[in-house]
Amino acid sequence: MNPASDSNEWSDLQALWQQQSGPPAVDVAALQREAERRSRWIRLRSAFELLVTTVAVASCVRALLDPRRLIAHGLLWGLIVFVLAVAGWIFVQRRRQWQSCRLAPAALLAFERQRARISIRIWRLNIWLSLAVWTGLVWMAHTAMQAGPDAPGALPPQTWALNLGLNGAVVLAAALAGAWAGRRRQRRLNRLAELEGQLE
Repeated sequence: MNPASDSNEWSDLQALWQQQSGPPAVDVAALQREAERRSRWIRLRSAFELLVTTVAVASCVRALLDPRRLIAHGLLWGLIVFVLAVAGWIFVQRRRQWQSCRLAPAALLAFERQRARISIRIWRLNIWLSLAVWTGLVWMAHTAMQAGPDAPGALPPQTWALNLGLNGAVVLAAALAGAWAGRRRQRRLNRLAELEGQLE
């Protein structure tokens, strides 16, 4: 047996074992590409949310200009302020998520973690706001039904039923989408925590 050869083989095995037992290296370039892709998607989503906000405000303005006054003007102005306030808050939160400049690995992971948390916060808010709006519609329908079909600007019960049904479907869809998105973001937070552990 050749001692020198045995020593070389042992060194090779030890180096191989150390490579396998150590944590896998974080692919910073792939993480940066993923962050940039998310930034583009967030910008697109923000543009869509602004479009939805514009449509909602335009609908309220159209109802304000309707001479039949089917909806009380105070309620419409309140809805406009409410929609603009919520949209403004969401836009500010999204704006914080746009920046995906070249960061050091630890800073990039912290930034991605913050983005995931902000996304979870926005989805939760959307669920509760959808439920609040639907509850408001139920209250409006109940008030209209009590006023009777002869009240000025009264809508047929079928119209209220259709509105409540459609908006109820939107609330359910928002709740399901929020639950799904929340689970995805939580899995992402767990993955980012693992990657941070590899950097330590």
